[in-house]
Amino acid sequence: MTTYVIMNVGTEMLYRKPGNYCEAHYESERGAKGVCTRLNNEYGNVKQWVVMTSEDYENEHNPLVIVFNRLTGKAVQIRRSKKGGCTDPSTEQYHSM
Repeated sequence: MTTYVIMNVGTEMLYRKPGNYCEAHYESERGAKGVCTRLNNEYGNVKQWVVMTSEDYENEHNPLVIVFNRLTGKAVQIRRSKKGGCTDPSTEQYHSM
């Protein structure tokens, strides 16, 4: 099943609903376009937000990158958006949790 997301063109980050920690996913393109239109109108209609499928976002704007595990030195593939966070095995924070 295809889901749709709304991406900020400048930051390449996905839209999160106010008060939520996770990115918003929409079942229909129509629902996502409605929210996207409201966001663009709120920011002066500068086309800052765009709608795309989740698969397109993952493939084009959030590719897999190679990092090296801090303890073992083995190469691991993670998404670019996860690099440097608590789910990145190349960081000390990942191993100290």
